[in-house]
Amino acid sequence: MNVTGIVGKKGELFPPKEIRDMLGLKRGGKVIYRVENSKLIVEPVPDLVTAIKMPKFGKTTVKEFEKERKELAEEVMRR
Repeated sequence: MNVTGIVGKKGELFPPKEIRDMLGLKRGGKVIYRVENSKLIVEPVPDLVTAIKMPKFGKTTVKEFEKERKELAEEVMRR
């Protein structure tokens, strides 16, 4: 899917409502920005409740998950 969004005067990215709805993005929600081959990739960071309901890929405790989530958020903020 290709749609056009807007870049604000302070560099904010404003994806269209259609994209926000499709990704489940809500005001104040967190996203991960990644650049691959000169393309910006935006992925939503699931909240704890959503993440717990997601299929399990390994044996991770909630405490370990929260630690990893915090570290990832800090890494994203440093970039």
